[in-house]
Amino acid sequence: MIVALSAGYFTWMMSHSTSSTNKGLHILDRSEWQGEPPSGKYPHLKLPVSNIIIHHTATEGCEQEDVCIYRMKAIQAFHMKSFGWVDIGYNFLVGGDGQVYVGRGWHIQGQHVNGYGAISVSIAFIGTFVNMEPPARQIEAAKRLMDEGVRLHRLQPDYHIYAHRQVSPTESPGQKLFELMQDWPRYTRDPTSLRLLSNETMKLVTRPYWLAQPPIVPLTPLKLPIESVRFVATSTPSCFTQAECTFRVRLMQNSHIESNGYNDINYNFVAAGDENIYEARGWDHSCEPPKNADELVVAFIGPSSSNKKIALELIKQGIKLGHISKNYSLIDDLEKS
Repeated sequence: MIVALSAGYFTWMMSHSTSSTNKGLHILDRSEWQGEPPSGKYPHLKLPVSNIIIHHTATEGCEQEDVCIYRMKAIQAFHMKSFGWVDIGYNFLVGGDGQVYVGRGWHIQGQHVNGYGAISVSIAFIGTFVNMEPPARQIEAAKRLMDEGVRLHRLQPDYHIYAHRQVSPTESPGQKLFELMQDWPRYTRDPTSLRLLSNETMKLVTRPYWLAQPPIVPLTPLKLPIESVRFVATSTPSCFTQAECTFRVRLMQNSHIESNGYNDINYNFVAAGDENIYEARGWDHSCEPPKNADELVVAFIGPSSSNKKIALELIKQGIKLGHISKNYSLIDDLEKS
């Protein structure tokens, strides 16, 4: 039964493979790169789609078709065997050979970013682009694929382009590719509308993602539900990218431990200028004096006006999770500073 289901699904995907009249665009369907059939069915995308999310695969790159095919098969195997996904997670991948490789295609929801598969198409650049830019033909192939998506009515003409790092705490698509993307006409700096579509308006960067060091000693538990939330300013310089803000939060933790003698960074959360919330002591542990041990302390890096929106979203989430009392009081020290 499962074999029949998978075979039928694979046949459906092949019958919907992408063909192009764009002479400058070469697309290899799944049969051409010898992809394995999916292990089960997955929901369809509602077309046309309004959002593109750009990734890198964080693997070695490829500049010849046979090497790109090898990379495709390895990525698919990793996604299915290590992550337990039904198929390769991306909708399309682009090789350094200037060709596009069909993953899930236009019709099937991807598993590239949790919560965003139903509202976006993912395009992954094969390679790692932290310190090096993709070759020009790889970028051109991605752009032509997006043009083709509009021509085929798979993408809305006014679609938006986002980087993976804008909706998830990750380096993807790599700093160099991210810098290039910002000059693309349809690149969208503010991901708020995309987060609203996914019912996620706030991105939480957890301690492992900003490489927090462990507390010096076990921390005192915070009494839940929290009755009082306090907004405080920091003397830390503003930051506007995730890499920059991650660096600022790590410096802050080092300063609190080594210079101030605290057992850890002495806030519960940090609202930063990249519009992300950074987990400090989190929901479970109280801050040390002179902070009130019964309060949830949210610190702000940079201008408070742009960060208050995400801090208030954090409070909403805290209420939803049962961490914060519905009748909480807010003490805004930012207005005094």
